[in-house]
Amino acid sequence: MGRLGLNFFPLNISIAANKVKKIIFDFLSFNTPKIRIFNLSSILLFLAILPTDYLSYLPSGCIFKNFILPLIFNKNCLDTGILAGCSCPACGMTRALSRLMHGDFKGAYNCNRFVFIVFSIMGFLLILDLIKLTRKRYQKVNPQQQSCK
Repeated sequence: MGRLGLNFFPLNISIAANKVKKIIFDFLSFNTPKIRIFNLSSILLFLAILPTDYLSYLPSGCIFKNFILPLIFNKNCLDTGILAGCSCPACGMTRALSRLMHGDFKGAYNCNRFVFIVFSIMGFLLILDLIKLTRKRYQKVNPQQQSCK
């Protein structure tokens, strides 16, 4: 019996590890409506709670601006256009969303001019996923009303 338990012990650990890995990847992938609702609302809630002054002291850690774009352009960045000076279109989005959540529309626009588009898309996805979940839940509660032929 002890030997049998030892054989199945690593299997239980690998099953648990696979479950944890699946949960982590689900949260990172925004794969399901539940996960998107949780992730997007958590991001917006965090940015609404966090004072914008704290974000202004953080250094820019943009991987595109600091590494990828200079590599692509061989450190000869464009002079005009959206990528002028190797600037990333998403740089400043965290600060801009935080300012927008605090009602500072002008400051949000100054941080990143795409903030209103991104915020609108986030809101649209939240509403769409909430509708999907409520319809799915309603169909589970009232299965007789699914087919009205």
